[in-house]
Amino acid sequence: MELALTLAAQATQGGEPPFAALTVDPNGDVVARATDEVVGKADMTRHAEVTVVRLACQAVGPDLTGCTLYTTVEPCPMCFTSAWLAKVSRIVFGCTMDAVHAATGGQQRELRIPARIVNVQSAEPLDLRGGVLAEACLELFQEQRANAQ
Repeated sequence: MELALTLAAQATQGGEPPFAALTVDPNGDVVARATDEVVGKADMTRHAEVTVVRLACQAVGPDLTGCTLYTTVEPCPMCFTSAWLAKVSRIVFGCTMDAVHAATGGQQRELRIPARIVNVQSAEPLDLRGGVLAEACLELFQEQRANAQ
């Protein structure tokens, strides 16, 4: 998660929101890393999690069983679904989307459907763990908002 935080902080320097994600294989090796590119690519589907799943699949194949997706923020339904379809075994995230929404005064627009709900509805739940370095992840959004004012 510390590497994801570093990537997220770097993303803000390029004008992107502080979202970052990593895919790690069962041996603990980073297979792929990505940040949001929604501003630079002018494409609202360029979320870090979707991109990192895409890159991991290109690197090791379409089945990411045994891999862990680390992400600075709870994945939205689109991001969760991309990881679920690729059979990622575990998602570890920092802060919740509700916390980001509150910290940005609603400026960060996301569907705030908790990942735990999407996970249960999947009928094949994966290992989902949140709150890892949550305060540090949220702080990036608070800093970005303060710098914008």
